[in-house]
Amino acid sequence: MPLFLSDSERAAFHQLRHEDPLSSIYWALISRVEKRASTPGLIDAQTTVHWWHCASEYLTDAAMVHALKPSEALGCWLRSCTLEIVRRPVSDWVGPPFRDQKAQPPIGHLETAHLTWSVAVVLDLAADLFEPSELDEIRSALREKGIALCQRWIDKATHLNNWRCVLNAGVATAAAVLDDREALEEATAGFQRDIEVFQKDGSYSESLQYGNYTGYTLMLAREAIVRHSPNLDAELPLDPYVKKPRWDVASLFYKKPLQGWGIHPRPRSANFNDSAAMYRASGDFLLHVAARAKESHPTEAGLARWLFDTLYLPTFQQGPHDQASFGFINDFGFLTLPLFAQACAPISPEAAELPLTDAYSCGDVLVRDDWASRGGRTVLAIHGADQGLHAPGHLHGDLNSFILVHNNERLLVDPGHSCYRGLVHGIETATNTHNTCTFSEAGNSIVQSKWLRRQYDPKTKKAGPLVTRGGERLLVAREGEVSVVASEVGALYGDPIQQFTRFWFQCGSHALFVVDHIEASRPVRTHWNWLLNNRDDALELKPVHPDRLVARRANAGMKLFHLGGHKMQSPVASYVHDAYHPLPNQLGEGKANSGQLITWSEAEPALKRTVTHAICLDSYGPITGWHLRCDETGTALESPGAKINWKLSGTVDAEGFTLCETVSNTRYHISQEQGNWQLTRT
Repeated sequence: MPLFLSDSERAAFHQLRHEDPLSSIYWALISRVEKRASTPGLIDAQTTVHWWHCASEYLTDAAMVHALKPSEALGCWLRSCTLEIVRRPVSDWVGPPFRDQKAQPPIGHLETAHLTWSVAVVLDLAADLFEPSELDEIRSALREKGIALCQRWIDKATHLNNWRCVLNAGVATAAAVLDDREALEEATAGFQRDIEVFQKDGSYSESLQYGNYTGYTLMLAREAIVRHSPNLDAELPLDPYVKKPRWDVASLFYKKPLQGWGIHPRPRSANFNDSAAMYRASGDFLLHVAARAKESHPTEAGLARWLFDTLYLPTFQQGPHDQASFGFINDFGFLTLPLFAQACAPISPEAAELPLTDAYSCGDVLVRDDWASRGGRTVLAIHGADQGLHAPGHLHGDLNSFILVHNNERLLVDPGHSCYRGLVHGIETATNTHNTCTFSEAGNSIVQSKWLRRQYDPKTKKAGPLVTRGGERLLVAREGEVSVVASEVGALYGDPIQQFTRFWFQCGSHALFVVDHIEASRPVRTHWNWLLNNRDDALELKPVHPDRLVARRANAGMKLFHLGGHKMQSPVASYVHDAYHPLPNQLGEGKANSGQLITWSEAEPALKRTVTHAICLDSYGPITGWHLRCDETGTALESPGAKINWKLSGTVDAEGFTLCETVSNTRYHISQEQGNWQLTRT
């Protein structure tokens, strides 16, 4: 009996195979596999990546279809492609030329792990295709080119990140299929150590996308180990990665078609650090949580199923289908069919009573006026100070940056990420291409540090203490329709920056105040950077010198007022990416001017300043009627007809701030109590 399709799973599948949505998922998987198998060779005309980066999904999809609906053409294709990979030299199993090809003995890389588990799944689900001598050849390759190379990397690496989980998944899957007890014992211990890469709250310190990649490989390792040795189930924790669906739900903005990607609605998510704007979690990972955690973590399991239904149904056939296994553009895969029947019922975020203002230890804070099903129109996503990171990497210079969404349009955006081996990657990770501050002294730029690792000792097999990018979360609070977030990240810039504290005051659906308090040990000039979304040339941008801009996209409008009295620079063409691709100049990479960058800069250096930006949001036409009102008592944003008026007054000192909606006379106070900031409704 195969490990990855038990008799009970096969029976459950056949019981539901004629019922939607499983029937449609099944036939969609068959369709994509049959297209690949219609031509000889692993790569076909639709493939846009090198063979290392699609082999896993191509082979594992085909193996599952073979186990459920075999055909002569599919069997011929799967057999020849598998043997071709098995017979490739060790150097190809090491990975592409940009990997370390000089190490002796050879060590594995991400590609090694993918080849290992894909060939192992074929051996498990499609062993009947091969002659006895070929089976011996496959087993030998898995031991000598797969497990051995993966284990060498694991034994050598000195930092904690997604790679440990990926390489261990290669070992675990092959060991389980080969019934290699010694290697399986190593992989089990590796899983128990590696699960620490996740934050305790289920977030992940690299990014939303890399959290999925890591979660997927933890899932794969756990499925392989427990399917081989069910008695180990209780020894392999689901917590904390099982909590990731909460973070995914909070980070999901909306879903609708995206120009260039076809007719299907595509998700948009908070894509801080290296992460796709059109991110969705892998279908197999979501159903793993929905099936395996339904008793221990019923809310998280239900949210995972809700995410699967929301993001994969009914658009189960949307491509591309060659970029999922490395988490570039995620898809459902070979484990969706056996896991679907075991998954729990969906639980919506409203039914789960998830908070509308939700903070995570990785530094993300998500603020919304309401859930979309209840008429929510605005989402504020903030990337602020962390609370100790478990496995940092893939960082951008983006702390105290944020994304602002209104009426299903991203107005202020994160640039996303593109091919790592292109010059543009240095631009999209830079501090000045995010909605945060940069500084200069005597013509030299002062930006955020992006390099941080958590150490791991391969001898003791223990990780070092948690690390931090430098900063402190000062406040996350909500009262009624007001949310206040404060984050201090001055240390990330180094000398001479002593403090960069940013406050966000989100007021209902329409008003946002951003207050920055900055201090330095020597005079510096501050630059306020704003990246606007011109992804499909749909941005209507009207800079109004010297202190404001009006931006519109579709039925969303924004006015942004700079109240510092500084110089506004003309828009600069920048980049906004949809999703990562391992090769340059591919679909997903933003073109020049897909983002428009506007900066206000101080004319003279200073030691200290507090500057406010006032932002109002509304539909395309009504945004015209919003006005800024400033006097000695504070700064106000007033709606058309003065039906709404939000007024902010105060300073970053012992007295704090007062926020008032003057029409209803609702007041809020933001103040420090024994050094701790708090929000109260008065």
